[in-house]
Amino acid sequence: MCLFSSADEKPSDKGPMIYLNANGRLDDAIAAVVPNGGKLLMPKHASGPYGSRAVILDSEGNRLALHSD
Repeated sequence: MCLFSSADEKPSDKGPMIYLNANGRLDDAIAAVVPNGGKLLMPKHASGPYGSRAVILDSEGNRLALHSD
């Protein structure tokens, strides 16, 4: 039994952030965001000792992090 209807499943820029592996191609992935309908929320920056990331809003309104070592 499903407790949620499809009307409850909406893109969101709140809640958990999903990280996508863009290892070795982070700059290319960032460059593809805006031409494909997304928005760059936070440019590429160091993520402590874990590499670099950029935070984006995809074309459907989901907040995601693109990550590379």
